[in-house]
Amino acid sequence: METSAQSSQSMNWTIWGGAIILVSGLSAIAFPLTTYAVTLATFGIAHVAIELRYIDSQFHDRLDSKIEIQLVSLLLSIAILRCCGIFRTIEPSIAHLLELGCGLGLVLIVTHQLWMNDWKRGLIGIMVACLLGVGIVRDPIVTSVIFAIVHNLTPIGFILQRQELKSKRTLWLCGLLFGLIPLLILLYQFFPLVHLPVETNSIYLSAFIAPAWQQLSIAYPLFSAVAFLQCLHYAVVIGLFSGWTPTQTDSFISWLAPKYFYLSVGMVSVIFLIAFGHSFVLTRAFYGVVASIHAWLEIPLLIMLTSRK
Repeated sequence: METSAQSSQSMNWTIWGGAIILVSGLSAIAFPLTTYAVTLATFGIAHVAIELRYIDSQFHDRLDSKIEIQLVSLLLSIAILRCCGIFRTIEPSIAHLLELGCGLGLVLIVTHQLWMNDWKRGLIGIMVACLLGVGIVRDPIVTSVIFAIVHNLTPIGFILQRQELKSKRTLWLCGLLFGLIPLLILLYQFFPLVHLPVETNSIYLSAFIAPAWQQLSIAYPLFSAVAFLQCLHYAVVIGLFSGWTPTQTDSFISWLAPKYFYLSVGMVSVIFLIAFGHSFVLTRAFYGVVASIHAWLEIPLLIMLTSRK
């Protein structure tokens, strides 16, 4: 009976997953800018809360308390800088540079810890720090856009960590979903079978396309591919991470019980959805304050995972 129930559940997940992938892919091809905006407004805040809760449950026991405090301090600094940029108490371009500097600090904190334990484990962190440092010096805006694009791929690291790299099937599935399908969407936009009206909204486009790229022929196809990745990112975090988070665990934040947590997330999501409808740009800016915390936090944690023995 248990095997039959598990098989039925697996079948349900496959059907739902396939439907989400199909709808997301078609939507990203036909209406990429609308797909980006609607999914962000609807699922953005929920995926941030669920991912932070999952990360806290998985990594709190693995981090030295001193390192954890240092990471949290820099993350709070990033959130404060975002607020300062919104209210223009600091020039937004300066706040942006300072945020990237804090992000570099997050990488260096974990890299130093890994290097002290075993210098070989610190090499990945050094490479990431060098890339981020060069990006900050050369073009901070492009660096932030690349970071926003790559952020949609971060669930791969957590999925593989949970599977402990034992399942080749999982590795191939991640390659298919996060690699091949977005590539096919990008190529389709260059050679469409059906010509659809091209959406134009520079406010949305700037989320994943730097100003210097927006006149290039690859701009719209690239946005379509990343819009699909965003849908996939949200689906994995909300659909899988919520199920992988233990009910009782030692964590940095005292989270609400699951019933009240999801109820609260749902209520806040509705508030943000209404706010996005009234002013997308302003609401996205405030959403970015919270989203920046979970996006930057992923980087040092993934460095830790990829540097495991």
